[in-house]
Amino acid sequence: MSLGLGACSTDSSSDMPTGMITRNDFENTQGWGGANEPTVTTEKAHSGKYSITVNPQYEFSHTYIRTLGQMTGGKPKKMTVTAWAWVPDKESTAVIVVDIKHSPENGAQVFYETLDLVPAVQEFKAWRKVSKTFNLPDSIASTNQCKVYLWRGSSPRPVFVDDVSIEVEN
Repeated sequence: MSLGLGACSTDSSSDMPTGMITRNDFENTQGWGGANEPTVTTEKAHSGKYSITVNPQYEFSHTYIRTLGQMTGGKPKKMTVTAWAWVPDKESTAVIVVDIKHSPENGAQVFYETLDLVPAVQEFKAWRKVSKTFNLPDSIASTNQCKVYLWRGSSPRPVFVDDVSIEVEN
């Protein structure tokens, strides 16, 4: 499954490779919600005009939210998140989060893991491609709610992410 951010966004599986759930370059935010709309910005972008950001005013970015059943017909074993990140320096410790809860109504934690951007980018003040494959627990279910978002952590400066994709492997 893949969630990506690109020149356009889509949830149409006919336009995406097998396993890709969504892709988005934040020109259109279909499938993304929660958090604060102001985190969709034109300040920097890898493609198009928009990206998402976190900074001292906004802890969490615009968020991808779907139940696993909405994302894939099977039971995913792995999820890969790929994105382009712009990180200003090593103190800017933002992370991309994969957060799976029991259900939209029950916030009990099923899975939580991050992609740490500072070690992943290896170069600052430039767009760098980052990716991580998350091994999901056997206990996940189609009713679990999955969220993917950028979290500021303790970053004192803005961090940007664009062209995000999420892929699942059943």
